[in-house]
Amino acid sequence: MPGFLGSGARLSADLILIGLWVLGMVAVGGWGIARRRAFPQHCRRMAWVTFLAWLPILLGMVGPWLGLIRLGSSVFAQPATVVPFMHGMTGGLAQALMTYTVVRMNWRRQWPPRRPLWLMRISLALWLLSIVGGTGVYLLLYT
Repeated sequence: MPGFLGSGARLSADLILIGLWVLGMVAVGGWGIARRRAFPQHCRRMAWVTFLAWLPILLGMVGPWLGLIRLGSSVFAQPATVVPFMHGMTGGLAQALMTYTVVRMNWRRQWPPRRPLWLMRISLALWLLSIVGGTGVYLLLYT
């Protein structure tokens, strides 16, 4: 089924792109909430964002990315494959770090590090970089 953004992409690709941009904006809003020291609201918001982000990742990105892995070193021969591969690496690291940080802050406070602020900042920066990279992948593949 064709998408609604006029790019020639499938509907699922359009929904994933828009969904992740919305989640990214909600995450930036969560950062703003933390800056105001409203930590319970910040923790709830970031937990929702982190776990909701797993849906488009698992449903729409993991399969194609694993297909790139199966291509082997030829992945790096052309931009149409290296850009999605690098986006997958950055996004996977960002999502894993975000998940660890959310679980650590909400349910496993004894896990390292003792002061996880740097984990949160790195997670958000990598995730926003991944969203921009994912937009680049979308544009590369569908326009």
